[in-house]
Amino acid sequence: MTRKAFIGISRFLSTFCHLKRSRIIMKDLDHLKVKVSRIMTKNLITVSIGNTVEEAVKKMIEYDVECLPAIDSKGVLCGLLTFRDIITKVVYSRANVGKLKVEDIMTKDLVTCKPSDTVLEVVKTMKNRHLRRIPVVNAENKLVGLITDFDLALFGWDFK
Repeated sequence: MTRKAFIGISRFLSTFCHLKRSRIIMKDLDHLKVKVSRIMTKNLITVSIGNTVEEAVKKMIEYDVECLPAIDSKGVLCGLLTFRDIITKVVYSRANVGKLKVEDIMTKDLVTCKPSDTVLEVVKTMKNRHLRRIPVVNAENKLVGLITDFDLALFGWDFK
């Protein structure tokens, strides 16, 4: 997590602890109820599980992203391919990047959330599970967005 993102999240969380005469200010409680769908990143760059890792790396470079949600042909989320996955499972092990498929190295055991979840629920999950991003899926497990530490850092009390 970048220093700026950490500071943003820290400020965000510290606002929850703002006390006035040993009571949380009631107007701040409304901000705890903001839905993930209002602040998540919606227009995502994705990769197919059948693509090669080399194709995925090219896409990551082209779009300057460090994470690609991996979906099947129906748009169902199957995993996440991160820069860390590539470094640890391909570069470090000196595997053949041209032959490996995304599904071979992607993270499959994902923590997800729903668009209707609150920002507070997601912040707690990210903090407790040490996550930088959580995919947002609908009832059919189709990817609809991604909530990141950067999205949370940009979130402020003046959010309308």
